[in-house]
Amino acid sequence: MKILINFMYQLITKFFSILFLIFVVHKYYVSTTLIDLDEESNYFEITIKTFYDDLETELKLSNIDYKIQYDKINKLYEDYLLTKFILTSNNNKIKYEYLGFEKRNDQINLYLQVESSNVVDELSIQNKILYESFSTQKNIVLYRHKKSRKSFIQDQNNHISSIKINR
Repeated sequence: MKILINFMYQLITKFFSILFLIFVVHKYYVSTTLIDLDEESNYFEITIKTFYDDLETELKLSNIDYKIQYDKINKLYEDYLLTKFILTSNNNKIKYEYLGFEKRNDQINLYLQVESSNVVDELSIQNKILYESFSTQKNIVLYRHKKSRKSFIQDQNNHISSIKINR
């Protein structure tokens, strides 16, 4: 009986050790993009949230002081988004206004806006942030307008989502 208990204890210990390694050692790479249509301001308000260390890895940054180097980093983030985050409507590229970023604990919030008049019937979101550094990167896109909610999960093989716009 004592041998059986010892064997079970070792088996349970190994099982939980493997689970620990799987869930703790393997990091999950994800960003979220929230798109809200604000009818009062007539803008799509966009917030992209990602972990700051992932963004630093992607842009090959180190030893960053976000308060002192805000302007420099802000420009880097804006230039990066222009190549990796692309919006179109009816096959026409939409120019968005980059408003800036905010570092909150372990994440970076990037803020954008688009005049709603630039979007006709459909908004397509191409989000390729962090794919160069993280092959398992997932980018979640959430759209909200009144009671309408839509969500998409994008990855390297599927990085464009489209939303029909009903006003």
